[in-house]
Formats: sequence, C-alpha cells, structure tokens
Amino acid sequence: MRRFPVFFRLRTIPAASAVLLFLAGCAPMPAAPSSVEDGRYLVYFDEFSAALSPDAQNVVGTAAQRAREVGAKSVLVQGRASATGSEAANQKLTETRIQVVYDALQKDGVNPTIIQQQPLGQTTTTDTSVMDRRVDIVLFK
Repeated sequence: MRRFPVFFRLRTIPAASAVLLFLAGCAPMPAAPSSVEDGRYLVYFDEFSAALSPDAQNVVGTAAQRAREVGAKSVLVQGRASATGSEAANQKLTETRIQVVYDALQKDGVNPTIIQQQPLGQTTTTDTSVMDRRVDIVLFK
C-alpha cells in the first residue's frame, strides 16, 4: 500500500467534505407547507400530570374558538415532557397529555378529523421547568 505524506492525507479530507457539502447544497429544497400558521397556544401541565388545570382548560377553549372562527384546516397538537423521570415514562406521559388536549378540543367543537397528534416526548435539555411540560396547539388555515 502506498503511503502519502501526512500533509497530503489531511488535505484530502476537507476536499472530500467540500464536495459533499456542494452536492448537498444542490439537493432540492422541500416544498413550503400549503398551510399558514394562524396561532400557537401553549398548554402547561404540572410535573408527572396529564390533568388540565383551569388555566389550561381556558387555553384549550380559546384555541378551539379561534380554530372555529378562522375555519382552521389543520390543528397540530405537539406534546413535550421534561427530562425528569425515564424516557419511556415521559413518552407515555406525552401521549396521554396530547390525548387529553385532543379530547378537550373535540369537546369544544373542533372537528377531530383535522387534529393531528405529534408526541415529541422527553426534551433533550436538563431543564425541568414548566416550559418543557407542555402541549402546543398550532392552528393552520
């Protein structure tokens, strides 16, 4: 096997990377979403809980009212959990939270066929604040 000087071998790695970056830049961009976001509503939960507080019920009610008013085409319900506890437990908690919000939206008059659930599970941060214990309701028109 032929050996090249060290300076030559090190210089070929960046050149190969540059070619890959160039080719990646030529890839077609994904199409823009056909829907426009019309509002984001944040529903916060107590730690290890999927129960809607009175404040959370108000947020869901406001989101449902807005969805009906603007004739939302799609409602995305995204769930998150803080890094407290196991990843599996947090995934289950996230799924339960988004189901609770889904049910509340449906009860408040949002057509269930336009609601999409997206359980994101445990956040990757070590922040255990309420910001990571939430469900986002995103309206699209």
